Amino acid sequence: MDNYLLEIIKETTDYIESNLLENLSLDNISENVNISKFHLLRIWKGATATGLMEYVRRRRIASSLGDLINHKNSIEFISSKYSFGCERTYNRVFKEEYNTTPAKWRRHPTPLRILDRFNADFLNVAGEGLVFLRSINVVPSFTIAGLEYAVGVEDNMKNQTANRLALDFFYNHRLKVINPVEKDIYIGLTTLPDHARDFTLYQPSIQINQSSIVPPEMKVKSLKPHKYGVFTYMGLHRPEEISSKNLYQIWSFIRDTWMPTIQFDLKEKFRFEYVNYAKCNKQYCECDLYYPISGL
Repeated sequence: MDNYLLEIIKETTDYIESNLLENLSLDNISENVNISKFHLLRIWKGATATGLMEYVRRRRIASSLGDLINHKNSIEFISSKYSFGCERTYNRVFKEEYNTTPAKWRRHPTPLRILDRFNADFLNVAGEGLVFLRSINVVPSFTIAGLEYAVGVEDNMKNQTANRLALDFFYNHRLKVINPVEKDIYIGLTTLPDHARDFTLYQPSIQINQSSIVPPEMKVKSLKPHKYGVFTYMGLHRPEEISSKNLYQIWSFIRDTWMPTIQFDLKEKFRFEYVNYAKCNKQYCECDLYYPISGL
């Protein structure tokens, strides 16, 4: 599958950008890239954090700015040129995007933050899918409950130990927690003990709060507020099929490509996987990987 996701995203981007002045629809875009509408919507939203037709609309608005500045065509003509149907719709969408009207901006142009063409070159092949930096997030303190294990590094790569522990927790032990914060969200916390080189502590978990009831055998851990680099992994497979080998390749990409560019200020070394099973199915998986940068 190596580059299949990447090719779909690149083909979709090329088709949209080449046809911004045409009557684009979800049907003709999906037909052109030869994928179902359902899968195209998931893949596009996962990679760009923008709805597919929202992207089309915002790219049309951004492209129309040049017409407003450089041409004397009427706003009605420009709205028709960029397939907004009528001037009223163009005015409404423009104001939603830039908090001003086309006429006012034409008379007094000011800097605007636009949605530019999506650049798929910032996506990287990793494991059996794609990984990319989603955002830098500040996350307040939160509490998790789960079962903590010491997992040998070599054993994990050879026997998929962490993956087996994660599945066992999600399908068996997770259901023993009463009133979790989100029952379908899995958090896999990896902690690197000081001076430990041949093992890590892995805690398959679920988020809890004061109203949650936790079985006595589970460990409760509170994570303090941190600033994180958030990476997203996408794959055309079930979330259960994210193997230790996949994660190793993803973390290696983060370590070798991103970490050298960041100044870290941490008291403890940890990271966690965040999987919302409600967003996944048998043919699609999203996994967010949180790497702490500094405490707050």
